[in-house]
Amino acid sequence: MPAILLVVIVAILVSLGNWQMRRLSWKLGLIEKVETRLNADPVDLPGPDQWADIDADAIAYRQVLMSGRYLDGEFHVFTSLSDPKGKYGGPGYWVMTPFRTAAGWIVFVNRGFIPQDLKEASSRPGSEPPEGEQTLIGTIRQAEPEGTGPSLAAEPEKNIWYRRDPAQLAAAAGLAAGEVAPYTVDLNGGQGPAGGLPQPGETKVTFNNPHLGYAMTWYGFAASAIGVFIAYVMGRRRRSKPANQKASPV
Repeated sequence: MPAILLVVIVAILVSLGNWQMRRLSWKLGLIEKVETRLNADPVDLPGPDQWADIDADAIAYRQVLMSGRYLDGEFHVFTSLSDPKGKYGGPGYWVMTPFRTAAGWIVFVNRGFIPQDLKEASSRPGSEPPEGEQTLIGTIRQAEPEGTGPSLAAEPEKNIWYRRDPAQLAAAAGLAAGEVAPYTVDLNGGQGPAGGLPQPGETKVTFNNPHLGYAMTWYGFAASAIGVFIAYVMGRRRRSKPANQKASPV
C-alpha cells in the first residue's frame, strides 16, 4: 500500500512540475514576441473595420504610427511608477487624452506620467498637448475593462481612474463609444512637452516568470517523497532483521 501511495504522489508532483515547465515555455515565447514587437517598425493603427474581431493579445505592444489632433480634456489613471526611465517616478497618474485620428475615429493616448503632487494642470505649466495636426509613435496597450486591474471604483468627481478602460473614459469625455478604439496607446519617449511633464516613454513591460522555480519545487517534492519512502523501507528492514534472527534455529 505505501508503494502505491508513493506512485500516486510522485505522479501528481511530477505532473505539476511538467505543467510549470510548459508554462515556462509559453512565458518565454511571450516575452520574445513582445520584445520583437517593441523593436519592430511602426505600423498603422487597427481601424474600426477590425475592432469587432480584434485579438487584444495579438496587437499588444505593437508599435504604431498615427496622425491626427488631440481633443480637449485629460483623464488621470492612478499608477505607481517604479524604476522610471525619466526624472519622475513613484505614485502618480497616467495622463490619458483623446486623440482624433486623420481617419476620424478616436483613440485614447497615454501622454505619460505625472507625479501625484502635480496632478492639477495648473501646477505644471506647459504640459498641455500640442495643438494642430500631430504625427505620433506609440505602443498599443490592451484595454483594462472591469474585472481587470485594481478593483477600486473610479472617482470621476476627482478625475481619478484606476483602469485604462477606453469605454469608461469615452463615457466620461462624452464621446460615442462606437467611435473610440477598444485599446489605448502609450506615447513613446522623446515626444513630451519641453517641461518634461507628462513624462512619456514609460511603458511597463514586465512579466512575472516564476515558473522554473515552481517546477523545481514540485520536482524537489517528488524527489523528497521518494527519499522518505526509501528511508521508510530501509528502516523496516533494519527493524525486522533482529526478529528474523531470533526465530532462526541455533
